[in-house]
Amino acid sequence: MSNYEMSKRKSDCGKALRHIVLIIWCMTTVFPLLWVFLIAFKGNNQIFTDPFGIPDPWITTNFPTVFQKLDILTGLKNSLIYSFATVFLVCLLSSMTGFYLAKYARGKLLYMYFILGMMIPVQAIAIPMFVKLRDAGLNNTRPGIILVYTVIELGFAVFVMTGFIKRSVPDELLEAAAIDGCSMVGAFFRVALPLMKTGIATVGTFVFLHVWNEFFFGLILLTNSKLTSLNLTTYKLRGQYSSDYGLLAAGIIVLAVPALVIYAIFQEQVVKGLTAGAVKE
Repeated sequence: MSNYEMSKRKSDCGKALRHIVLIIWCMTTVFPLLWVFLIAFKGNNQIFTDPFGIPDPWITTNFPTVFQKLDILTGLKNSLIYSFATVFLVCLLSSMTGFYLAKYARGKLLYMYFILGMMIPVQAIAIPMFVKLRDAGLNNTRPGIILVYTVIELGFAVFVMTGFIKRSVPDELLEAAAIDGCSMVGAFFRVALPLMKTGIATVGTFVFLHVWNEFFFGLILLTNSKLTSLNLTTYKLRGQYSSDYGLLAAGIIVLAVPALVIYAIFQEQVVKGLTAGAVKE
């Protein structure tokens, strides 16, 4: 057997192994979604007797009951407000900070400061954050919870944007802008920002999904039912002593659909943003 044939056989085995791993990963990812979907069309009796089977009969009353029991529209409105407001603030602040860190900062001290923020568990700062918001009069308010989400997501966003800007914004363009008399602020808005669209889309998608699915801080900082997110609204379907699991599954699907739609729309931008500059030309 020639070296070429041996090399080709090794390459084919490697590809087959990668495909097998990806298929297994896809199955483990899709199965929980499919299982929750099937449970949403079952009653408790069917769930307990045949948890993994096809519904027989299909119960279609769970979804209307979710909308009857819960104020879904208010929860949806609040979740959209929190998510999009946080995405706007985080994308703006992280792009400006990342631009400075990638192109103008001397040393890595400030960059490491943001990275260290990613290493601190958010649960560890829950009590201090609650006290600070209470003292500022922002506890149980929309601006307060948006501020909390912005602080939590900013470290990750700065990390992604700094790396993206280093790879995707050429120094030559900034030098040409400086020669033409453009300030750092002008270079950011006129030169760098148009080149950051893919990175901003990547950060915005991840931040949206994180905020949409966030539960912990919403639970401890929002007690007004008019301010609760869709996540917390769905949590009310859980009973103290017993629960209708078909109803819970229907609520989970209502909660998950907007996030899946957003990711499906921006998935191409996310992939481009994460891989931009990974290969040098």
